[in-house]
Amino acid sequence: MKSEILSQERNVVVVRANFDAGEVDSAVGKTVRELSKQAKIKGFRPGHVPRKTLELFFGRPGIYKQTAERMAKEAMETVISECDLDLITNPETEIGSFAEGAPLDIKFTFEVRPEVTLPDISSLTAEKIVYKVTEADVDAAMNQILESNAKLVPIDEERPASKEDFVEVEYSSFSVDEDGNLKEIEHEKKTNLYLQTMRKDIADSIIGHSLAEEISFDIRLEDDYPDARMAGSTIRYKTEILQILKRVVPDADNALASELSEGKFQTVDEFRAELRRQIEDDAEKRAEGSLRESSIKVLAAAAEIDVPESMIERQYNSMRKEQDSRLLRDVGQSLSEYLKNNNLSVDEYDAKLRKNAEEIVRNTLVLDFLAERDEISFTSDDLNEEIMRMAAEIKVNAQALADSLGKNKEKFAEVARRVRTRNTMNHLASLVQVREVDPQETSEAAEVPATGDEGLTEGSDGESAEITVPDCESSDVPAVSGESPAEDKEGAE
Repeated sequence: MKSEILSQERNVVVVRANFDAGEVDSAVGKTVRELSKQAKIKGFRPGHVPRKTLELFFGRPGIYKQTAERMAKEAMETVISECDLDLITNPETEIGSFAEGAPLDIKFTFEVRPEVTLPDISSLTAEKIVYKVTEADVDAAMNQILESNAKLVPIDEERPASKEDFVEVEYSSFSVDEDGNLKEIEHEKKTNLYLQTMRKDIADSIIGHSLAEEISFDIRLEDDYPDARMAGSTIRYKTEILQILKRVVPDADNALASELSEGKFQTVDEFRAELRRQIEDDAEKRAEGSLRESSIKVLAAAAEIDVPESMIERQYNSMRKEQDSRLLRDVGQSLSEYLKNNNLSVDEYDAKLRKNAEEIVRNTLVLDFLAERDEISFTSDDLNEEIMRMAAEIKVNAQALADSLGKNKEKFAEVARRVRTRNTMNHLASLVQVREVDPQETSEAAEVPATGDEGLTEGSDGESAEITVPDCESSDVPAVSGESPAEDKEGAE
């Protein structure tokens, strides 16, 4: 086989592979021998089926097709290896006219990773947003914890329910047909209702009634009501108020501090000190995250790279498909329906999504290049930490998650790429000059959030922080992909 590059424009390389007549005939003979061994034809032993019989069984065009496809696959692998091509998607293959005793041309169109030229990274300046934790932040976090531990208790006085109350009710519901006939839907169900946030027509029917009082009222439901059994129907509720309740927020005292921390802290001051530490840790993590994001932003802006439109299009389509699936799952509407129902412009949405797709592709290509250039890898400890984080996030056993990833090469590679991306971004952040800014100085600013009670109200689950992960080499991971562009490289390597 001989090959030659026909053209190379931007990131598209066109290569032609040429086989002489002898190579074509030899390849056909190889296919025939393989089919003879594989074919199970009555009256013939494997490997001894005559060619004429095979042609009758498979058809000569079928034999030629199988031969051409194998030759194309082998030629493609040879060209990729010899030209050291870094593909971003499967190549297009064009097989010429195939006949025995004649030469064969096969043309490949490869999309390769574009060239990236990086500036002197040490000359770049990235911003690190510094979040200053105040007593007001600690107060807000403390209030959030107190609110989350509020309890509903029955009121002492005898009075009708008001808009501000919670009520415990027992109810049965019935659909009402045009003739006034009732069909039971739910029977003697119990639930708590917060009248201030309840559906207004239901709340209005309960407000003003007292304990043990039986209430009957009809509600007309919308045609698009989520429960298909009730949509567009008139529903009659027969309800009894079991209790009128009020929400009581506990006081921040030493007893509560000990209870919430399971005895770890004996005083409110100790509890608040730990809460401040957690908020400060969170603020520092967010600051480091802002530095990483700013670093890739300034590097991508300064890098010289011709971002392929095909990669942007694939990323855009992947993001749009994902958004469409999410909306169908969450709200039962397609993306187009959602945009129309919310009076949003499809063109504006698509323009913004395409811009985001281009930014993701550009950032990824730059990070990939930096990772390869500076030989960024990862360790088993890095993987261990990432799997522990994922397990905590989705609330599963870390070792079970590691075992599952070990059996799924694609998922494992995805996690490994994520780890390598994080290491690359940390590496980048260590190279740039850093300018610390207040949140008010950047459009990306946000208040330091109250961290709630993570680590304060829950004890350890007793599991070891060490888990075993499959052995791997970072070289097995071809690309950094923290926000990886949609790529299709299956079979291309």
